[in-house]
Amino acid sequence: MNEYKISDYGIFSDAVSTTSKVNESLTNNQTTITDCGTNLNNESVFMGPICDEAVNAFSEVSVKLNELTENFSTISTFINETAESYKAGDDAATKEVTGDKEKLNTSLSNESTANKSIDLNNIDKNSKVGKAVSKYSDELKNADYATVNDSIYTTTTTTTINGKEVEVTHVVINNGSQINGAPANGSYGSGLENAKSASKRLNSKVLINGSHFDYGTGKEDLKGANNIVIVNGEVKQNGTSGGNELLLNKDGRIYNAYGKTADQLVNEGVKYSFSCHSTQVIENGDTSPSYRETRAYKRNVIGMTQPGEYYIVTDKTENNNLSDTAEYLKSKGCTNAYSLDQGGSVSLVRNNDVINNPSGNGEDGLRSVGDFLYFSEQRTN
Repeated sequence: MNEYKISDYGIFSDAVSTTSKVNESLTNNQTTITDCGTNLNNESVFMGPICDEAVNAFSEVSVKLNELTENFSTISTFINETAESYKAGDDAATKEVTGDKEKLNTSLSNESTANKSIDLNNIDKNSKVGKAVSKYSDELKNADYATVNDSIYTTTTTTTINGKEVEVTHVVINNGSQINGAPANGSYGSGLENAKSASKRLNSKVLINGSHFDYGTGKEDLKGANNIVIVNGEVKQNGTSGGNELLLNKDGRIYNAYGKTADQLVNEGVKYSFSCHSTQVIENGDTSPSYRETRAYKRNVIGMTQPGEYYIVTDKTENNNLSDTAEYLKSKGCTNAYSLDQGGSVSLVRNNDVINNPSGNGEDGLRSVGDFLYFSEQRTN
């Protein structure tokens, strides 16, 4: 980018103004002198040689003034052209800096349909969401569902993994406070709730089912979580982590840990824990944990490329292999991925609409479950 600024070529404007005034003054003076010369020339008929000499002198002065006027005119033009050149350079530099923002608003367009709500107007091009819109513009155009605004980017597209049909949901958020866990009905152990009801209650943009659960109380089934329960940053049950929990940190990181109590995890920033069987899918880039599960189920699997960017694979059939999903998520850049409750519990809700094909026995085919993982537009505390 050029070093000059718009304020710099203001000095050229001053110079142009000054030379214009000088040029105008010279022109006026030249006119006055020429008039005087003409008058003297008229009088020379009566006054003789003295007037002739004066006429000649005025004529010479007029020629010199004319030369000065032309020179100042040339200088004025040069300064004006230089100022315009600087301005053009500054405009080009400005365009270079804001090019991404221009591309953000012109290569894609706002859209409001039943399945897509895209508002690009207030997106900061340097935010995670802004970068996602630029990077994944083709994905956004081809998605079956999309919600994009200044705080969240999310698409859902139907595709296949190893010949099995799945729905892939891609979510990018600006802040870790926009991904959360929530117990059914708003408090831990208060029974069961279906995903559509929870989505409305939580005002979520994307919501999926969470932990294995007790059908009576809705509390987490802790067979896969070594008795650890963390809800909204509070310890509901203190055990020691065995690596089979999905832990959600305040910065939006999803991970698992070994040999730490729930109290320790909360002190480290964990705000929610999910208990699931066969939870591990990718651990620090390693997909081998997924190969330990040989049974084929319908699942929801969430993977993270980095805090703030996630992929969710929602199976549409009952015979998907976990290892195939793991390799797919790794190809998307996910370093950690975890499987949530499976079978009839699998739910995917966008903007309060159920978009997967759940196999539960309730409203919209949904099974009521014990908790949820969700993404919101507004930042929550």
